[in-house]
Amino acid sequence: MTIDDTESQREDTPRSISPMHMYVRMTALFLLVLVIGVAGGVVIGRDSASNAADSNVSDVDVVTSVLMNNYYYRPTDNADQQVFASALEQQAINGMLSSLNDDYTRYLPPDDAQVAASELEGEYGGIGVTLQEAGGLVSVARVTPDSPAAAAGIAPGDVIERIDNRPVSSIDGELTGIDLLGPVGSIVELTIVQNVNSAPITISVERQAIVVHQTTWEMIPGTTYTRIAVSIFGDRTVLELDEALAVARENGTTGIVLDLRGNGGGWVKSAQETLGRFLEESVGPAMYEDTTPGRGDEVAIPIINGETSPTDLPMIVLVDGNTASAAEIVAGSLRDYDRALVIGVQTVGKGSVQRIFDFSDGASLRVTVAEWFTPSKGRIQDEGVQPDVLLAATDGSSALDGDPFIAAAVSHLDRGASKPTDLASLPPVATPD
Repeated sequence: MTIDDTESQREDTPRSISPMHMYVRMTALFLLVLVIGVAGGVVIGRDSASNAADSNVSDVDVVTSVLMNNYYYRPTDNADQQVFASALEQQAINGMLSSLNDDYTRYLPPDDAQVAASELEGEYGGIGVTLQEAGGLVSVARVTPDSPAAAAGIAPGDVIERIDNRPVSSIDGELTGIDLLGPVGSIVELTIVQNVNSAPITISVERQAIVVHQTTWEMIPGTTYTRIAVSIFGDRTVLELDEALAVARENGTTGIVLDLRGNGGGWVKSAQETLGRFLEESVGPAMYEDTTPGRGDEVAIPIINGETSPTDLPMIVLVDGNTASAAEIVAGSLRDYDRALVIGVQTVGKGSVQRIFDFSDGASLRVTVAEWFTPSKGRIQDEGVQPDVLLAATDGSSALDGDPFIAAAVSHLDRGASKPTDLASLPPVATPD
């Protein structure tokens, strides 16, 4: 699962709100039953609510009691009844939220909430594998070096038949990309086939803390420029960004290419601190936030500087059709302050802000609470960031020297065009396809 919608805000107070969770669930269940009652077709027999339960009991309790005790296809086993009730709640909540027509206000069950939280934290309990599903088979697509999976002898191409003695075909949910998440120190048992001529073998692997680097960097071949790629604005992003900038200074870097392609957003504070590595707080706000339904009440959100002064190296920002949310704010702010030239493809256009409410069972509710705007009060929602230099929407190449986005960035840095205002003083040049 990717977190394409997570420039969520942290709560300063504890976010366990199990009473609210119960209220949302029970209200949704009541609404679901009400809809079924109106549109259910032919009804044979009717019993009054007063006959179903005591008059002092709430309507929600009555509805729940009616369903659990009178629905013809209800399960009879206690464990199955709990699953039945949970499934009703899940579908009711999803139905209620879908009526909002907001893709970013979402309820995440415990497993999905754990994956989303792990992506933002940059560390999770796993064994270091990426699975893929094709042709009815689940196989290992990638093994992280020095991971528990690598130490256990698991290799790309191995076919997974069972997980904890359960056939993979019986496991609900999407397996593609999963890293068999679980608590650090817990054991996962895999039955795998390592080649077509071998018998299945069972391997027990202990989950360890797997670190996912949210910021990576490298010198662009044949140049004195450093490419810094930020994949998400999470808990580790700025710490790794500071390290990248320190290495760039040591290497005599003369220009920065900030690569935000595929960045789906993250924490607002991480975005503020990222901007603070390239801009002084005094230049103005990092963004504006509007928590009211109409425009005009925007509140300035500040840039946050670090311990060292922001770098003044020439800079290019790369964006694409998967750059969203907090990443759009960073790109738009750097352009608004004439700090960096934005090159690439028009971005997603997600300017809405979500706040995360965590429940005691591990689930979470993400609710849209505001919209963000760039320092010039340009709207992000539905409009996105239009690059200063527009390139064709292409996946490019895995090699930096074959990547048209990188080639365009290098070309403009070589010509001394690292800011929007630089374009007006230079003759036009053909950008790579």
